[in-house]
Amino acid sequence: MPKNTPPVLATQHDALRLLTLNRADKLNAFTPEMLAALDAEIEDALADDGTRVIAITGSGPKAFAAGNDIERLVSLDGVAAYRDMMAGQRALLSLHECAKPTIAMVNGYALGGGFELALACDFVVASTNASFAFPEITLNTMPGWGGTQLAVAKMGLACAKRFVLSGRRFCAQECEAFGFIHEIVAPDGLFRAVQTLATTLASYDPFAVEMAKRALNRASELPLSAGLDFEAAQYAVNFSSEGARAGLRQFMERRLARRTSQASTAQVSS
Repeated sequence: MPKNTPPVLATQHDALRLLTLNRADKLNAFTPEMLAALDAEIEDALADDGTRVIAITGSGPKAFAAGNDIERLVSLDGVAAYRDMMAGQRALLSLHECAKPTIAMVNGYALGGGFELALACDFVVASTNASFAFPEITLNTMPGWGGTQLAVAKMGLACAKRFVLSGRRFCAQECEAFGFIHEIVAPDGLFRAVQTLATTLASYDPFAVEMAKRALNRASELPLSAGLDFEAAQYAVNFSSEGARAGLRQFMERRLARRTSQASTAQVSS
């Protein structure tokens, strides 16, 4: 990538902010600078009221993201590697907990850290050209940016073990049965599918979406009784918002209008 070229590109499409990993010559493999830039772009999108949905994709025709840069990793000692993993975990946890809905627009290889990035998003929309893998075990190592935890949460223990312990690459069609992909489309329809999903998500009250997402994220972490308590608390917080009150009023007004219309039709028929 030429000097002065941003590691992450941001473009706005109505309520959708599209963030593009911009290192196509290296299959969008992560560097600390790219990770920091992605984190900053997500913070910027969160601060923008006009942005209701965030999508992430990779530049070039081959890769969403090929994970951490192996050329850089081999130069690290144990302490530096631990710090590198902690930095990646913080960035992906921030994405996972992001108040706005997030979509991974997977256009090619999603390997290692790239797969972890996709799993940290709320939705995965994949091209028929996409493939997914945790190849770390083939290098005598393991996922370190939250992959073991996110994979179990998103696809269950058995499928997560199949990915992590085999190191095998799975095509998008094979992954459909694992449950973490929400839609598979032809490459030329990928962005259109993401826009359609984003339009639906953006049509809902953003605070209600945020509260629901928080409750869903806790579901895999808390015992059922604690999760129910958390859900009720989130419901109450959202219920006090003007958006919730307006939504309920609009429902009642529509129902009253239907009843009035039905009564008028019945009178005319009689």
